Amino acid sequence: MAGNLEAKAGGVTIIMPLSREEWHQRFLVQAQWTEALRLYFFDLIKKDHLLSVLDAGCGTGALLRDLGSLSPAQIFGTDIDIDHLRLASQVCPECALTGSDVHHLPFQTNSFDLVICHYFLMWVGNPKNALSEMHRITRPGGSVVAFAEPDYGGRIDYPPEFIRIRDYQISSLLNAGADPRMGRKLKHLFTTGGFSDLEYGVYQGSWQEELSDREFESEWNILKEDLSGILSKAELQALKKHDLAARKQGTRLVYVPTFYAWGKVVK
Repeated sequence: MAGNLEAKAGGVTIIMPLSREEWHQRFLVQAQWTEALRLYFFDLIKKDHLLSVLDAGCGTGALLRDLGSLSPAQIFGTDIDIDHLRLASQVCPECALTGSDVHHLPFQTNSFDLVICHYFLMWVGNPKNALSEMHRITRPGGSVVAFAEPDYGGRIDYPPEFIRIRDYQISSLLNAGADPRMGRKLKHLFTTGGFSDLEYGVYQGSWQEELSDREFESEWNILKEDLSGILSKAELQALKKHDLAARKQGTRLVYVPTFYAWGKVVK
């Protein structure tokens, strides 16, 4: 999914691709959403005994430093996007990074104590195969964790005039090769993937605090990309303005069910 930025040229709105740094800021927002679950998970396991941790689909490295702070393990990252990996190497110069396809990971069997992914399986062509590869490279007794996979099929928008966003976004994600309903499939993938001691669930929604300006713009950078082939620039501008007004009035609600799952590797 290519992102975009909005610029003004002679009074005309132009849609431009997001840069690596702007993608990184988006990934950081996502990492903030799931921070509490990572802390919970690392408290559950014997984190001080971890020797090696892999972030599969690490992108720009938004989670790498955080993973390093949670355990004494050597942190590894892999991604198919070399441009993202270049930024990841700046974000975490002490991390070991490799460019690869998750369907064919270039690591020996039983290489890692922990393999994680984050907003990733929805973009994978064959998630069952990808999870099998993560299982293969994890040592017996180690864990594989999918910290976040959204399910846009269950997206809730209110007031009702915003409901159409869900259908537009699902259509756009399908056209981009993603699975917008990956979240609901996560339990099945782990249950049939050879794991034991499974734990899975969905993040609870909380609307005690409104989105920050940064989070709002991050959301709309992605929405503009997803909806740009469906709505005109003028329609997108009007929808964004209406969204902001509803948020300021306290009437806007958005909830995208986001699932997580993890299990131990038994061989």
